[in-house]
Amino acid sequence: MDKLIDIVDTVEDPAEMPQDREGVTESAENLTTALAAINDPETPPQLQKELTTIVKQVTTTLEVVNVAEVPPEDRSLLLLVVKRTTATLDVICDPKTPPETRDRMIAIMKDSVYVARMTPNGAGADSPDRSQSPPGTRIPRESTVNTLLLVSSSEDIMGDRRTPAKERDRLADITHQVSALLRKASDPGTSQKERSEVAEELEKKTARMKDQQEQSASARKGAEVSLGKAAAFCTSAIFESTRESALVQGLRKLIPPKWEAEGVKDFWKAKEMNDETLDVLAQLRNNEHTHGPFEVVEIVTELAEIVPYDRLFGSLGGSALSCKQTASYLDERFGITVGTWLTRSG
Repeated sequence: MDKLIDIVDTVEDPAEMPQDREGVTESAENLTTALAAINDPETPPQLQKELTTIVKQVTTTLEVVNVAEVPPEDRSLLLLVVKRTTATLDVICDPKTPPETRDRMIAIMKDSVYVARMTPNGAGADSPDRSQSPPGTRIPRESTVNTLLLVSSSEDIMGDRRTPAKERDRLADITHQVSALLRKASDPGTSQKERSEVAEELEKKTARMKDQQEQSASARKGAEVSLGKAAAFCTSAIFESTRESALVQGLRKLIPPKWEAEGVKDFWKAKEMNDETLDVLAQLRNNEHTHGPFEVVEIVTELAEIVPYDRLFGSLGGSALSCKQTASYLDERFGITVGTWLTRSG
């Protein structure tokens, strides 16, 4: 617990990106669910053992990702992965969760934090000299981070209480297959030949997982919200799960002059002002925290170009439904087409 507190303290620096601070803080808060279950005498001993291992692994992963020399964008996405992964602890610790589903979710969680821990240097984080890793043990960091983000989107959907039990189980099944393959691909002991075979199988399984993500997320029932609220949820989710370079490039025509002069370091989140306008919070490169109004139609149509339909659920998890709802509103009310969010093409 002391180590967790130390890790949280490291992201209090004003220079830290708000997304990263939120990722570390919420991950630590999520771990308290596991700690409570570990200390509960009614928790089965085997589950207590598994949760103890998970807490240690997540803490180590946060420590590695926080100090690793990785591009800020990759670091932010890895922290998002850990946040989404630990958010599944609520369902994992629920006595009503079917044992098979729980076991799969635990396995996915272990695979996810392992890969996140290994990713910063492309080799074993615990290796004495990672620079001496045998040929063929390193895998492209960006590709690994992208696939890990896909897995975490499944975890986001599975961790949502509104996801029907059968859909959660189906998603857990295919996602476990993907996470196990990704873990093998990230293992420095995997040969180059095995790695090629894993890559081919991983591509097939990942496509199946993306289809199941949409099916499982779409099966949940939720109340309709206003256009402004749906757009805010959607925009915030895209800010969180998309590399800043892509956001800055894609939104360049909308950035206020003052922001453009300083340069945007982090698009943080959006808040509803009304159905026409969002209040966008950002951190500039001089570390100034600022905010400003963006028109819903303009920002949403630009974001739909950055994250097209075929990447929506894989990037955003359950929040993709807010983007689809936003697109439906704009189509029905104003006849505005929002990228491919309603057409599934492109």
